[in-house]
Amino acid sequence: MAQAVIMAGGQGERFWPMTHPKFPKYRIRFDGKNSLLQDTFRRLAKVFGKANVWVVTTREHAALIREELPALGRKRLLIEPVRNNTAAAIYFSTAAIARERGEGEVVAFFPADHLIRNEALFGATLNGALRFAAKRDTLITVGIKPAFPATGYGYIEAGRPAGAPSAFRVTRFVEKPGRKKAESYLKKKNFYWNAGIFVWRAGAFLGAMKRFAPEFPRHFDLRKLASSYRRLPNLSIDYALMEKADDITVFKTSMDWCDMGNWDMLWEKSPRDAAAAILQGAKALECRHSLVVNQTDRPLVAVGLKDMIVVQTDRGTLVCGRGRAEEAALFFKKSR
Repeated sequence: MAQAVIMAGGQGERFWPMTHPKFPKYRIRFDGKNSLLQDTFRRLAKVFGKANVWVVTTREHAALIREELPALGRKRLLIEPVRNNTAAAIYFSTAAIARERGEGEVVAFFPADHLIRNEALFGATLNGALRFAAKRDTLITVGIKPAFPATGYGYIEAGRPAGAPSAFRVTRFVEKPGRKKAESYLKKKNFYWNAGIFVWRAGAFLGAMKRFAPEFPRHFDLRKLASSYRRLPNLSIDYALMEKADDITVFKTSMDWCDMGNWDMLWEKSPRDAAAAILQGAKALECRHSLVVNQTDRPLVAVGLKDMIVVQTDRGTLVCGRGRAEEAALFFKKSR
């Protein structure tokens, strides 16, 4: 049976002032009930089975993961000795699974904090990718059909068909584009949002890393995890491997997907009342197209707001125009 690995180590600083080291982004309860991490685990358990879902995280987050996911088997929690980047986390996870289950095992990786509403299409996309990976040495990624010209996502350019429904050879990866380029990608029809979801046989991945990122197998040793991990480069998996490898397949899908990157994206994906305002723990009068969140015992009253984001927590208060949440988070980070 294929294995699924949830990557849960980020801080989610773009959701200031809600998120912090003890409350990373994956703990946000989008529906007021389940956290993003809990929904990710539940969604993957339907496809892979609970016993085949792993989490890779940092020491600082290990206790939080156990609290959020009591059903996660203790052996299925992989703890990084030090915080690094996605390439190190994925290499560590794949090596650990290969040691236990062999290099022929198919392994899939998923961010902990993505919102996916069409779970039937998600399952169909994954099952197709898993079957394809079991027979090929290719590295597989998932591309989302763009719903709008997003400038906050990376893109994948798809080339010729790869021999399975919805599967195409990857021509190139594109960094977050400007507005004009994003609009052109939307018109071209063969560009997809990079979902950060990966599927491959363990041996195919380890072999590709040996070719294109040899510093990882050269330094990494599961028997000496703490010391060897510190020598691994701090690189994303895109920079370390995906942008260099010569055999990559993208499985395109039109599922309702969202990388919950900041407050603006939360606004886009949240249910809204008749005035198109989202209110949590606050009172409002004549507010339109605004997100108002209050997580304190102090009252928060909003009157006459339009196209605004207001978030009040015990750590601080954010007030910004809608569409500028990422800019506000960066400004706060630089001004500290």
